[in-house]
Amino acid sequence: MAANRTSVSQSLTIALITFVMLTFVLAVTSYLLYRRGTDATAAAQVAQADATKARSDMQKAQDDRAKLLQILGFPDDKAVADIETETTEAFEKKFGDYRDDSKAYTKLSDWLLTAVKSKDEALKNLNAEKSSMEQGKDKALTDSHNRQNELEQLLAKQQADAEAERKQFNENRGEYEQLVKNLQDSLKKSNAAADRFNLVVEEIAKAGGFLSPERQTKFKAQSPEERITTVFEELRDRERSLALQNEVLADLRVADRALQDQVLAATPQDDRIDGFDGRVLAVNELDRSVLIDVGATATLPRGLVLNVFDPADPQPPIGSRKAVIEVIDLEGPSVARARIRKQSARNPILTGDGVATSLWTPGQTLETVFVGFMQVDRDAGQDQDTLTGLVERFGGRVEPTVTPATALVVDGGLPRITAAGLDKNSGWRPADEKRREKQLAEARRLGVRVVGLNRFLEMMGLDRESFDATSLAGPGSR
Repeated sequence: MAANRTSVSQSLTIALITFVMLTFVLAVTSYLLYRRGTDATAAAQVAQADATKARSDMQKAQDDRAKLLQILGFPDDKAVADIETETTEAFEKKFGDYRDDSKAYTKLSDWLLTAVKSKDEALKNLNAEKSSMEQGKDKALTDSHNRQNELEQLLAKQQADAEAERKQFNENRGEYEQLVKNLQDSLKKSNAAADRFNLVVEEIAKAGGFLSPERQTKFKAQSPEERITTVFEELRDRERSLALQNEVLADLRVADRALQDQVLAATPQDDRIDGFDGRVLAVNELDRSVLIDVGATATLPRGLVLNVFDPADPQPPIGSRKAVIEVIDLEGPSVARARIRKQSARNPILTGDGVATSLWTPGQTLETVFVGFMQVDRDAGQDQDTLTGLVERFGGRVEPTVTPATALVVDGGLPRITAAGLDKNSGWRPADEKRREKQLAEARRLGVRVVGLNRFLEMMGLDRESFDATSLAGPGSR
């Protein structure tokens, strides 16, 4: 029994141990299961909290993303890859100067801010420079305006000075041209006078054989001027002899007025012209008129008589003229029309013929001096007033003395003395003879042309038959 008890005791002990162990195991298991449940619940709670937090964080991330996209200017549904691509392209295209490897907008904003500050500083400096430049510009503009005003005043002064100088130059040039023309005319006259003088010297040299024996010996050793004096002395002696002979002839009623006129008409004269004053442009045989070119018609008087010559000889004798024409109208500044007063049927006027007169020079006034006994009609008195009116009718003037400006000296000679002596009504005085000799000597000294009264009337296209005691037939009257 004791053994059974021991076995039962052992069995109970074992059972108890087993129970205890099972209970412990169950407790441990229950604890573990409970703990696991608790831990699972806690984990679930943690997981729930984490999920809630994750959802909150995700929502916040989504809100932040949406806000960031809004800030960056992208739409909400824009993919990150697209945003990254566009950002990269934007940085490359729009912000090429941005050299940071990280293409971040925050850095970009810093870079832009720095760039803006730099630009602002540059703009500020630029504005300062602009302000300084504007101030300088205003000052420069003011200086420029002042300088421009000074230059305009200087230019106006220079223009005024230039105008004054131009005016003075034109006046001086006009005077110079007139002086040159006067000198050329004087030279032309001097050359013509020299030619005439040489001819006169040659002719005077031929006069030696006509002198008295006592003068011939002295004549050979004399100069041309002295020979002229000797010839004049011989002529005066012969004039006195002729006067005595005329008195004798007058007593015999032979030396009448007509005979004396024939002797004067046969007296040789200096009949060579100085040169042509123009040329014939056209001939109209229907109305017997010609067109002539005289260079300048400003001072050409109507009624002026000109002689027409063959142009082959530049200084033909007056006796070789082929026609006489008279100016009737001025056709232009250099052209005039003239009527044909006299023309040779065998030698008619041709185009190109030269025309000449000693009574007119272009641009100059005919200055004439009368010396001697100026009688053209049949009465005893002188006709100088009539001849003066004739000269003035042609635009000339008569002066009392010979000067370098004198163009022509008309010598009327000495009055004719009859058997009864000098007519007291003639108005001739001894002082007139001295004046004649003095004026003729001055004309010879200056080389002024001297013509006789008949030659002067011929220049006018007149002759002694054109005069009577009270009237004068003027140009164009025949």
